[in-house]
Amino acid sequence: MLILLPNTKKPPSLPQKLMATEEDLTPPPNHRFQRHGFSFEGAIRFFFASHAGLTIVILVLIIVFLLKEGLGFFPGYRRELEIYRIAGLEFVDLSRKNLSSHEQLTSLLNRAYYAEVNGLSTHDMRRTQEADALFNAYNEQTAPTRDLILNNPQGDSDTGMLTTLRANFDKQRALAMGHLPLTPHLNAQERHQLIDSLRTRNADATEDPPLVTQLAGQLADARKKHSEPFKAFRHTIDNFSAAATPLDSTIGEMTETVSATKEKIQNADVLEKDRASLMAAAQQAKTPDQRASLLAEADAAQAEKPDIDGPIQTLLERRPECIRLHQELQQAAAAILDNLPASLSQPEAQRHLRAARNAWPTFITGLAATPEKIRSWKHSDPVPLSDAVLSFLTGKDWITGGEWQDFYGILPLAAGSLMIALVALCFAIPLGIGSAIYVNQFASPTEQSWVKPVIEFIQAIPSVVLGFIGILVFGTTLRELSQMDSLSWVPGFPIEERLNIFTAGCLLALMSIPTIFSLAEDALNNVPSAYAEASEALGATRVQTTFRIMIPAATSGILAAILLGFGRVIGETMVVLLVAGNRIKIPDFSAGLGTIFQPTHTLTGIIAQELGEVPLGSVHYRALFVVGILLFAVVLGINASAHYFVNRARK
Repeated sequence: MLILLPNTKKPPSLPQKLMATEEDLTPPPNHRFQRHGFSFEGAIRFFFASHAGLTIVILVLIIVFLLKEGLGFFPGYRRELEIYRIAGLEFVDLSRKNLSSHEQLTSLLNRAYYAEVNGLSTHDMRRTQEADALFNAYNEQTAPTRDLILNNPQGDSDTGMLTTLRANFDKQRALAMGHLPLTPHLNAQERHQLIDSLRTRNADATEDPPLVTQLAGQLADARKKHSEPFKAFRHTIDNFSAAATPLDSTIGEMTETVSATKEKIQNADVLEKDRASLMAAAQQAKTPDQRASLLAEADAAQAEKPDIDGPIQTLLERRPECIRLHQELQQAAAAILDNLPASLSQPEAQRHLRAARNAWPTFITGLAATPEKIRSWKHSDPVPLSDAVLSFLTGKDWITGGEWQDFYGILPLAAGSLMIALVALCFAIPLGIGSAIYVNQFASPTEQSWVKPVIEFIQAIPSVVLGFIGILVFGTTLRELSQMDSLSWVPGFPIEERLNIFTAGCLLALMSIPTIFSLAEDALNNVPSAYAEASEALGATRVQTTFRIMIPAATSGILAAILLGFGRVIGETMVVLLVAGNRIKIPDFSAGLGTIFQPTHTLTGIIAQELGEVPLGSVHYRALFVVGILLFAVVLGINASAHYFVNRARK
């Protein structure tokens, strides 16, 4: 009889089974690296980890280098502001600022006057300009051959050479006749007359064609005629301009005195810096003889303390004169304001006149406050470090390499960067996001196969090539279009400068569209398909599903795309350097929408333009590094915000 005994052996637990299985699958440690604790997988992991660590180290070194070079700017700038005060330049600038405001007001009034007269003479001016343009186009084509004829070294002795040159001149003239610009304000008879005069024009002729001279005379007559009703306005402008002549003369005399004092202080600072370097070298000298030699050189380099009190006392003796001149200018300006015309007929003239009237109270207030500033000014007042920081962050002037005083104000550069970025995003956001929505939600597979690569290919275009296109094609074409009478209603037209905020913004929009498009399309792809399926199951159309389900669900990703596109725009250098116009000035926002057609400069552009030309270690050099730190912080903040929205979209 078979008796079955119970199995007293317990089955192994699940972890034991797993451990046994791993041991069975683990190969024997035959490789010599494995015997010493190394493996191929570990080597690969270490290789990529070292690269990641190297990237972090490089980033830290970059930040340290920026901070090391940049933070030394503020003490150096504080010393420059201190010299600016103790030498008396600040005292002179109390008056010079009012004089600059006076010059700006005079310029606005002159521009209003000439815009009114020229606007009333627009028809004659356009006719003259078109005739001049046609004649200039003819000259540009024929000038090389004509110059060879006029400068022929053989004179009349070599008739064969002259015959050949004249034949070439006739060929160039025929070629020029086929590429003459349009003249819409000249009638057919006048254009035919001008072309005939060029066709029969001698190679050695130097006078203008008869029609060009005739139209210039008509323009002069028209301007004279239309300026007659504005004689009183012209007289008012001239009186206002002459009212500042005494103050201008006094400022010129004081400028010579304080400039000499500033030069002496700067020379003493240079000698003191050299002496400090020699003293430091003497402390590290290896032999007593070297130390004694360096100390002797340091004693010889000791600067004589410049006389400051004497020139300052002479300067302060002119306080009563400066106060009197400001009061006289204030009275003259207040009286002249009542003599300005109430309005002008031309829009551009009216805009300049309105800007002058709006600035007039500020000018009067500045003149009234200056006497008290002159009385209370002291050259011995200290200049704290906070003044240097505040001057950099809120200053409206970026003036470098001047004979008077360098100022490092970031506001005009920041305003230029922000204006260009806003214009770029106004085009890039609707185009980039709209393209992403269409490609992701509505396009057929065939359309997706060629639309998406074409948009992303824009990133392969070098920025310098886009800059050339902006200068030679886009900017020139836009300025020519702005000259058309039918577009005169557009704010800012006609455009004075082809390199401006709008041109740079349009090119940067083209560069940022691929970034916004790709990231927005990825955000739509990351929306769970169940959302769309549930919406369609409830009877929603494709359009309703897209705009009520997909886009709201992808909002965080789309915001991240916009922010990264903004970072792409704000950090671009080459395009803005070539196309923005590089005028360091806060845009004139009184022009309304026409502000976008003004030239400007940017944070990135100023670094690229000036860093290669400044002395190493100078205050100007360190100021550019502070601009770089500020730009680095802005882009870092933008990317951090984008990263936040990306993580939010994933969750």
